[in-house]
Amino acid sequence: MDPVQRKISFIVLALAILLILLALITSPPSKIFAGWSAILISPSVLITDYIAVGGLAAASFNAGLMVLLYWLALHVIKSEFSGMILAGIFTVAGFSFFGKNPFNVFPVVLGVLFYARVVGKPMRTFAAPMLFASTIAPMVSQTAFGFGFGWMGIAGGILLGITAGFLIAALARHVYSLHAGYNLYNIGTTGGFIGLCAYMFMRGFGLEIKPAFFWSTEYTNVLGLLFILIMTTLLILGWRLGGSLAGIKSITSRTGRLPTDYVALDGLGSTLINMGCVGLVGLLYIIIIGGVINGPVLAGLLTLTGFGALGKNLRNILPIMVGVYFITIFKIWEHTDPGPLIAALFSTALAPIAGRFGFWAGILAGILHLPMVMHVGSLHGFMNLYNNGFAGGLAVMILIGVLKGIKPELLEEQESR
Repeated sequence: MDPVQRKISFIVLALAILLILLALITSPPSKIFAGWSAILISPSVLITDYIAVGGLAAASFNAGLMVLLYWLALHVIKSEFSGMILAGIFTVAGFSFFGKNPFNVFPVVLGVLFYARVVGKPMRTFAAPMLFASTIAPMVSQTAFGFGFGWMGIAGGILLGITAGFLIAALARHVYSLHAGYNLYNIGTTGGFIGLCAYMFMRGFGLEIKPAFFWSTEYTNVLGLLFILIMTTLLILGWRLGGSLAGIKSITSRTGRLPTDYVALDGLGSTLINMGCVGLVGLLYIIIIGGVINGPVLAGLLTLTGFGALGKNLRNILPIMVGVYFITIFKIWEHTDPGPLIAALFSTALAPIAGRFGFWAGILAGILHLPMVMHVGSLHGFMNLYNNGFAGGLAVMILIGVLKGIKPELLEEQESR
C-alpha cells in the first residue's frame, strides 16, 4: 500500500473511532446497545432516522461500527484506497444514521462478492459496488421484520439481500451506459430498478409497504458541531498534505462526470480541502433555510462531502442546489420539509450536468429532480435508500436522451474534465 493509500486508510479508521467515541461519551453502554437493538430490527424503509429509532448514541455507534467493518473488509479483499473509497465510506457513515446497519448490509455485500467469484474477477475490483450496493439494505430489513413472517422472514430477507447484491453488481455497468456518467449515484439508479422489480413481485403476493416517518429534531446543534469538526479536520489535513489553490482550481475546472477521482487527478491534499468546502456549502444551505440536522440530513451532508473526492466541486454543485431551492419557492413544498431538505443535498448527484453543460443546465436539472424524487419512492416500496440517485438517474436519462437527439456531438467528449 503506497503512502497516499495508507493516509486514506487512516482517515477512514479515524472517522470510525470518532463516531464510536461520540456514542460512548454521550451515553452508557447499556443504553447504547438497547437503542442499537431497536435499530437492528427496524424495517428501515424511507424515511427511518436511526436517531429517532434508537437515540443519538446508538445511531452514532452504528455508524462508527459500520465504517470500521467496511475498513476491515476493504483490507481483507486488498482494495485500493482511492477517491471512490472515500466517497463510499462517507456515504456509508451518513446512511448508517439513516437505514443501514450490519444486519441489512452484509447480505448485500455477500451478494456482490459472490458475483465477483462467479465471474472470476478479484474481489478488490468490486470494492465500490460492495460499498454502494447497500442502497438496497432496507429490502433485507423489511422482509425480515416488516411483514411479520418470524424466522422465515429473517431467512428470506438474508437470501433476498444476497440476490439483490448479486444483481446490482451485475447490472451497474449497464445502467451507467444509460446516463453516460452524468449521475454520480449510479448504484442508486441500479438499486432503484432492483427495488422496483422486487416490490412489484411482493405486491403480486399481496404485500404492501407503507413509508416510514422517523424524523428527529432535537440534536441539530450537536450534529452541526460534529459535522463542523469533521469538515475542519479535512481542511487542516488537506492543507498539511499539500493541498493548494492551484489544486482546487484544477478540481473546479472538471465536469465531475463519473469516474472523476480527484485523489488520482489532483492529489489527496487538494481533494480533502474540496471535500471540506463542499460539505460546508451543504451545511450553509441548511442554516440559510433554517432546517434541522438529524440522521437523514447528516447522511446528505456526509454523502455530499464524500463525493467531494469523486465528482463534486464548488462549481458544479451550486446550480443543482439553486434549482431545488427555486422550485420550492412556489410553495408546492416548503424548503424545510423533509423531502426538499434532503433532496437539496442529494440532488448534487447531478453535478456533472452543471459541470459539463453549464450553470443554467444545472438549475434545470435541479428543478426537474425535485418533483421526481418526491414521487418515485413508492415505485420501489421505499426500499432504495439512494432514492435521489434513482430519481436523478431517471432525470438524467431524459436530459441525455434529448441532448442526443438534438446535438449528439455534445456527448462525444470522453475526457475526465
